[in-house]
Amino acid sequence: MGGADRGLLTTDSESDIVDRGGIYALVGPTGVGKTTTTAKLAARCVLRHGARKLALVTTDGYRIGAHEQLRIYGRILGVSVHLARDAADLRATLQDLQHTHMVLIDTMGMSQRDRLVSEQVAMFGDNDVKSLLLLSATSRGDTLDDVIRAYNGLQNLAGCILTKVDEAASLASSLDVIIRHRLRLYYVSNGQRVPEDLHLPNRPYLVHRAFRDLPETSPHRLAGLEPGLMMASAAANAANAASIVSAGGTQRG
Repeated sequence: MGGADRGLLTTDSESDIVDRGGIYALVGPTGVGKTTTTAKLAARCVLRHGARKLALVTTDGYRIGAHEQLRIYGRILGVSVHLARDAADLRATLQDLQHTHMVLIDTMGMSQRDRLVSEQVAMFGDNDVKSLLLLSATSRGDTLDDVIRAYNGLQNLAGCILTKVDEAASLASSLDVIIRHRLRLYYVSNGQRVPEDLHLPNRPYLVHRAFRDLPETSPHRLAGLEPGLMMASAAANAANAASIVSAGGTQRG
């Protein structure tokens, strides 16, 4: 297990993205949770730096209700939301937001085999945009390989976010793919709640669970009890949620 632990590149500080700031596009296939994850990251930024330091952009002008979904999160957080329909629109929008501490771009979901993926990759080519690739922990390893290959053309691929950890029967395949492709894991998501269900990766736990979830017949299977908390930051996230989400309920994406 020690080799896998060392091979998994992770971040252990909020400063790597939220405090450093910059422009980040959340990219990936349909259904991995890009809009909800964008809202979770936005909430973390607002908590640390205030709503005026953040702007949200969506390039999803195709899916019905996609823009409105992000606008709902924007209203809750007190953050401006902008729609960029094409590369020229995006350049103009980012120019207007050049003095903003952090800009998060929610992108259109599509199959990794869709020809539009290359257009999306090209859309960020002329801008100072770093990309975070969202990978679903419920996907097969060969599917995740396809996804990563499809987005390899991104000039500034900063790393990845692993979503749907709570729905995955095993993390072995997804962590194997992340390690083999040398992607840095920035966050893991284990639910729909904003902002509670986004965590900095707990590397020993993730590797432990990957081995624990292997079949009973595997020689690599680990014994022992699962840690009581999935992530060290869970309690802090729950407390933070109270300052953002109203007592009436939780928005879902």
